[in-house]
Amino acid sequence: MVQASRTSGVLGATATNLVHVGQCKLMSIHACENAGAAATVEIHDCATTGAKAAGNMVAKIVLLANTSIEFDMHGVIMKHGIVAHEASGDASFSVEFS
Repeated sequence: MVQASRTSGVLGATATNLVHVGQCKLMSIHACENAGAAATVEIHDCATTGAKAAGNMVAKIVLLANTSIEFDMHGVIMKHGIVAHEASGDASFSVEFS
């Protein structure tokens, strides 16, 4: 059975983005490095950008120069919400959830 999901749309620009508030399932993360150098993307289970911390990080993707990846999260339950953060470098990424 195929499960429909929502998307954050394309994010990036060394920013912290509030993707969703409230419980949801994290389905996947797509990321692409843009500038020819390493980049890092983090996904946190929290309801505000200010609550982002190492203790609520559920995924960390380190991209090498000129690479892209799909990170399948298999419906991980996010209790509080989803905050996506480009921690370093220049990456474009999206978060799919339901």
